[in-house]
Amino acid sequence: MTSADAAVLMGPWPGPLGGLPPYDRTTPAALEEAMHAAVAQRRAELEAIAADPAPPTFANTIEALEDSGRALQRVQRLLRSVGTTASTPEIAAVAQRVAPLAPPLLEEAARAERLCARVEAVWQARHAGGPDDEQRRLVEVLRNRLVRAGAGLDRAVGERLQAIHARLSELATRFQQNLAADEASQVVWLAGETDLAGLPPAQRSAAAAAAERLGRPGAWAIPNQRPAVWPFLTHATRRDLREHVWRMWQRRGGHAGEHDNRPLITEIVQLRGERARLLGHPSHAHAVLADRMAGTPEQALAVLMRTWHAVRTRTERQIADYHAQADRSDGTPLAPWDRLLAAEQWRRVHVGFDADEVRAHLPLQGLLQALFWAAGRLHGLEFVPLPDAPVLHPSVQVYEVRADAEAIGVLYVDLLQRPGKMHGSHQAELRSAEHFRGRVLPVSMIVSGVPAPPDGEPVLLPWEYANVLFHEFGHALHMLLNRARYPSLGSMHVAWDMVELPSLLNEYWLRDRTLLERWARRPGTGEPMPAALLDRLEAALQHDRIFSVTLDYLAAAIVDLRLHLQADGSGRAIDVDAFEAQVLAELGMPAAWDTLIPLPSSMHAFAGGYDAGIYVYLWSDVMAADAAEAWATAPGGWYDPDVAERWRRTVLGAGHTVDAAEAFRRFRGRDPDPDALLRRFGLI
Repeated sequence: MTSADAAVLMGPWPGPLGGLPPYDRTTPAALEEAMHAAVAQRRAELEAIAADPAPPTFANTIEALEDSGRALQRVQRLLRSVGTTASTPEIAAVAQRVAPLAPPLLEEAARAERLCARVEAVWQARHAGGPDDEQRRLVEVLRNRLVRAGAGLDRAVGERLQAIHARLSELATRFQQNLAADEASQVVWLAGETDLAGLPPAQRSAAAAAAERLGRPGAWAIPNQRPAVWPFLTHATRRDLREHVWRMWQRRGGHAGEHDNRPLITEIVQLRGERARLLGHPSHAHAVLADRMAGTPEQALAVLMRTWHAVRTRTERQIADYHAQADRSDGTPLAPWDRLLAAEQWRRVHVGFDADEVRAHLPLQGLLQALFWAAGRLHGLEFVPLPDAPVLHPSVQVYEVRADAEAIGVLYVDLLQRPGKMHGSHQAELRSAEHFRGRVLPVSMIVSGVPAPPDGEPVLLPWEYANVLFHEFGHALHMLLNRARYPSLGSMHVAWDMVELPSLLNEYWLRDRTLLERWARRPGTGEPMPAALLDRLEAALQHDRIFSVTLDYLAAAIVDLRLHLQADGSGRAIDVDAFEAQVLAELGMPAAWDTLIPLPSSMHAFAGGYDAGIYVYLWSDVMAADAAEAWATAPGGWYDPDVAERWRRTVLGAGHTVDAAEAFRRFRGRDPDPDALLRRFGLI
């Protein structure tokens, strides 16, 4: 008998707007019980479809498959949400124990001969009348899912695939937990004024608050977390301390001990390679890209390398500029722990840019209103607070999203860092939009790790965090405006090299002067960002570029793709540090630069679904730059209603109902222009 709490988690969820996540019932015991029960229920649902004595039809096979597994999906999304935003040792232990439960289900379905035969029969008859275009697309997507999981393969092969999948899920959970443990436990302590040299008041206060949380009031601490590390590297003038902090940051998950991710990476790569071979692919990279826009690893690498050469030339000029302006009388070359400070000093001298002055005009609530204002002008959306919605922490804000006075979804906004919350930013889909068994409203959540200020002070965002907010909101719009009838054709299932397109495009509106003049204002006084500061901000952004046209990102993307080309089923061990160093040397990575995400800390590649896929940010940025030109040249500029309507209809609303390349062609009238991104930053 399932307990009351576990039954609530399995849903349908209670509350308004089709139900809201029942966070008040997400105890560790209830989550674990619900996962076991939901997995058993999913198995029973699949067996019932396979055992149906009626001839296979779209309704009793394809729609029945699409309708199955709902309880499991609800519990998985709740567990992921709690585990990333309100984790405890008990929740982490539950996540570790249940990680192997769900992954085998897809391989089991692929080995279920009666089930696969029914799907195949519907697929063979898909053009014989009956299913419409969207339904035929669903048949193809679900069949392809089974084929990629091993349908039709020898039973022993299927059992091995199931074992590999379960082990990979366990390793991904351990990778994530190792990284979180390093970030939570490692810290550089600062002793006094000399150690604090160069840090502005806000960072000194944050370091003091961190020390107090860690039990040493009166001291200052730089925890191994990006919101603390990057500002320190940008402002601190003690070079030895910058090096110390930089090495702590770069070695997350990459040092001997119980939290060492390097052995996990070796095993993950070997298992991914074995799985790829069993499915008929020469490497994991080939398997991953087989159904993406890029098509092959070679195509993706060609785009990466073309951009690398253009960006490296510009970066070498930047390094020369930084070196010339810095005091290098002792002959010391510029090092990676120097470059953020050197870049900040260069911007101050040559652009007159002051990041702290910009931050002073970016209050969190003002930027939220800016997001909603832009979405209102572009898409006619309204965001109405839901103060009584269940949340995991009082700082979480919840909104009903309306269009033409009608509810179309729910948005959770969880932006402040706190204990138990993983660092970093993401958008999560807590419930998918659909309307084939009745209309279901989507529930989207934006998560970030903005440091909470001392009590009574406003939350002010560095530009980077403001940009992340607009980025993740772009993902949320993709979820909220999705019109696909079936969940498997929704926004979360588009080709992975298109997933980032709506989010990267949405960043452009943060740079719109109309928006900044209206909403970038000092809290308290309401003073707008001065026009001269807006000019300097734009000049600094053009100098810094966006991260997909930096060596930091490109190096990480190339290393990731080349590593997964090594995942070829040979089973050879890979020395993670040596491999990464070799690739960077072959690329000619400047000694003054570093990679954005070294392999041992690459959540993207080993626990986040971006394996052999970090390249997608560049791929999507090329499309975003091209799409942005449609607005830039339109009569109504950034808020042109005709372009916005076409964008909603062809991309945001279409989801996975059409091929990603075709969706872009419907919006732009042609394939993406590969020079659009380089043109944006004067790299060609």
